[in-house]
Amino acid sequence: MQDLNIRDRIKEFIKTLPDVKSVKAYGSSIAYQSGYKENEKKQVDLIVIVDDIKNFYKENLKKNKYMYKFTPKIYFKHAKADTLKKAAGICYTTDINYGIDTYKMGVIEKVDVLDDLLNWKTFYIAGRFQKEMYTPVEDKEIEKANIVNKNNALTVALLLLDKEEPTKLDLFETICSLSYKGDSRKSFKAEDPNKIKKLASGSKDYFDKEYNAKSGLFTVDKDEKITIQYEEVFKRISCLPDALKQEIKNVVGDKKYSESLPEIRDAINKYLEKIIKSSSMGQTKKGILTTGPKNSIIYAIAKLKKGRKK
Repeated sequence: MQDLNIRDRIKEFIKTLPDVKSVKAYGSSIAYQSGYKENEKKQVDLIVIVDDIKNFYKENLKKNKYMYKFTPKIYFKHAKADTLKKAAGICYTTDINYGIDTYKMGVIEKVDVLDDLLNWKTFYIAGRFQKEMYTPVEDKEIEKANIVNKNNALTVALLLLDKEEPTKLDLFETICSLSYKGDSRKSFKAEDPNKIKKLASGSKDYFDKEYNAKSGLFTVDKDEKITIQYEEVFKRISCLPDALKQEIKNVVGDKKYSESLPEIRDAINKYLEKIIKSSSMGQTKKGILTTGPKNSIIYAIAKLKKGRKK
């Protein structure tokens, strides 16, 4: 297996799991991020999407007992489905060694993925799916919902982009930044402060393909400066998730969108910060049980080191 590339090795790992609906791989092992050394070992981050989260753990505890330390093993064996689905609906297991790779695996039900992609209920999944990912197991319904999710991300990013002469890279950085608003890791400086810039520059080709000027919402000149077509962007507000759309309507009132851009930006920021803070704090607490106390501390220390880099 050492001779296989990372994407083929991921496929081999997935074969060892119970039935899944879809799998997404993300992070620095998949999408290039500037600042990493070529030979630096990177954790492989997976989101495993299933029909029934309780049944998945029941089967995986039989098939792959090695994946779980003592505390997670007890937790996944006895926790009810509604407990597993708390916070953002996803349960992570870290430090899974398979072949030459180390995996961090999040498991979530398809119904919760669709809810977040279409409604931005927690933004935990939606924010990750807006960035570059590798999909070794695809589900057409999820991919269709993610197109809606990415279209809404572009609309929101253009509304938030507050620069006199913005560039395409500024836009891509704004899209990357959406999922970090209100994130508890930022509050504790437990994240690389340059991560957004690294994500945007490292995945520039991906963002060019997924969020390009064909949308009709902006044009690009030869210097990669963009001109936002605000009238078209304002029309797309009607397509945003209902809860966010209502927040915007509450602050705009009877005024035109063109007269209310600062208020719209404030409403979007407050909405995202509120839902992301709630889901990220919930996931952090749940992580102590799903990964085990020791792994949680090791993971937190690693994040804190990244967050304190200058």
